[in-house]
Amino acid sequence: MKINFLKTILPVMLVVVMAGCASIKVSSDYDRKADFSKYKTFNFSKEVDKVTLNDLNRRRLKDAITKEMQAKGFQVSETPDVLVNAFVKGKTKYSATANTNYNGGMYYRGWGSSNTYVDVNKSVEGTLFIDVIDVQEKSMIWEGVAEGLVNPRTETREDQINNVVGMIFKNFPR
Repeated sequence: MKINFLKTILPVMLVVVMAGCASIKVSSDYDRKADFSKYKTFNFSKEVDKVTLNDLNRRRLKDAITKEMQAKGFQVSETPDVLVNAFVKGKTKYSATANTNYNGGMYYRGWGSSNTYVDVNKSVEGTLFIDVIDVQEKSMIWEGVAEGLVNPRTETREDQINNVVGMIFKNFPR
């Protein structure tokens, strides 16, 4: 009985978990000539402090990036080998759906009535860019990008930021 339960419920659970991340598209690119093994230290560029997020979310973003960079073997330094830059773009999208309900008899020549309801939905589509720059060469060696709808729920923002940054760094070449 347990085997049948696992065979039917486990795939459904995996689809639900994957669907939660399906709305985020992640891509990355890097300089194939760069020797990533020589980079040991990092810090943030001054531009990161200008990211168009509130202070709390900017700090969360920096913490998430620091966690991922340290997991890749980097240490924070005042004289870094690489600088990490991040910026955010966002745009608000609106969509409207009209529904008309007909009441009463035939709606013909003034007989009967109708009501039209318009549902307007607002969503924010955001893009997070994270760049890694070789300090000596003054050139970008890696870029990760995540695009998707932004969830406005404040109780999940820290988890969202951590998850998205983790997804971006998944393909970091180190």
